[in-house]
Amino acid sequence: MKHHVKPIMGRQLPTPTPTATPPISNNLQEECIRVNKVYDWVVLANSYRNKIALPDDCQALVDAAIRAGQDITLSCVEPVSPGPTCRVVSIRRENITVGGTTVRVGVVRFVFGATVLVRVFADGTPLCEFTTTVQFDQEVVLCLPEPLDEDNILCRISAFECSPTGTVLLGGMVQLDVIVCVEIQVEAEVKLEILAKFCAPRPNNIPIPSPTPSFRCPPITFPPQCPPIFPVRNCDCQASVNALVPTVSVSIGIPLAAAVGTIQLIADICPSCDPSSSSFTFNFFDALLPDVLGDQSFSFSPTTISSPTCITVLPILPIVTGLIVTGTGVRTFTATGAQETLTYSLTLAETGIGLPDVIILTLTDSAGVLVFSATITVVPDEQLLVADCITFGDIVITTP
Repeated sequence: MKHHVKPIMGRQLPTPTPTATPPISNNLQEECIRVNKVYDWVVLANSYRNKIALPDDCQALVDAAIRAGQDITLSCVEPVSPGPTCRVVSIRRENITVGGTTVRVGVVRFVFGATVLVRVFADGTPLCEFTTTVQFDQEVVLCLPEPLDEDNILCRISAFECSPTGTVLLGGMVQLDVIVCVEIQVEAEVKLEILAKFCAPRPNNIPIPSPTPSFRCPPITFPPQCPPIFPVRNCDCQASVNALVPTVSVSIGIPLAAAVGTIQLIADICPSCDPSSSSFTFNFFDALLPDVLGDQSFSFSPTTISSPTCITVLPILPIVTGLIVTGTGVRTFTATGAQETLTYSLTLAETGIGLPDVIILTLTDSAGVLVFSATITVVPDEQLLVADCITFGDIVITTP
């Protein structure tokens, strides 16, 4: 008895996964951050006069030059290394009245110091040189609520200028006039929920001496951001797709010819509203109806994905919201493994709650010729989701 065995022909299609994962939003919301809060920020300038004794060896040379009738001049070189120092030596608490309100403040005594190089010249010729330390102190009123102390005070000398008077006094003393610019901050770590902007220091008006007119402290500036590089602008909309739609009519080939098959699209466009994290894969499974094209099944993977363009209107098709992404990618034919680089446009659109949604994909070759087009208007609603991303432009700022 003979048994007739016929081979089974056909191909397996992927198991449908009919529900799209909701897009991950990254909308603006209240956030708690850990930062150093600035309780006070003062920029001050002051001038000081120091009398410095000449070293013995230098004084002997200077005395001899003076007896010889030579003109004595001096120069002072600002410190390079080590740099100027600023330290807190004492704090006392006082109640003062500011704008009619009693405020508990800290009166902080600072000592500023620097090592400078003094050069002495006789009739313009170098005679001797020596290093010396100049030191001066100043009290500053600061907002320093208890239990904050000297560990919460940051002091930085932003500019320093040293000028000798050019006169040798009795006893071999010289006078150095020093101008110093100081930036003082009171900081403490806090947890804040904030909207923020750049701030500026207050004047040291409790009170401070005016700086010498010929000397100006450097301005407080902030380095600019690099908008083309960072931060990356968020998307205005996002989408998630996990769709498998059978019996779809498409146009494929050169010239375009009709074909029928199953399309599969898995896409995550702008997850967390981040355009750099977009991804998708598209598959077309040819139904192999009688035609002259043969098996046209292929997969398409993008190599670039643009930031989405948000849309609310499509020609002919009524939609509620949607988006379009474009870029380049690689199409791989299943039957032959042949690959080609193509330009694509992918449109995803919501048509309303419970109504079928829309996927439109076009592929164009390097010559600008359309080689694939599919408009699928029967995508189950739960398989395609498009959502809005809330950005800074969506916030209406009001002032009291």
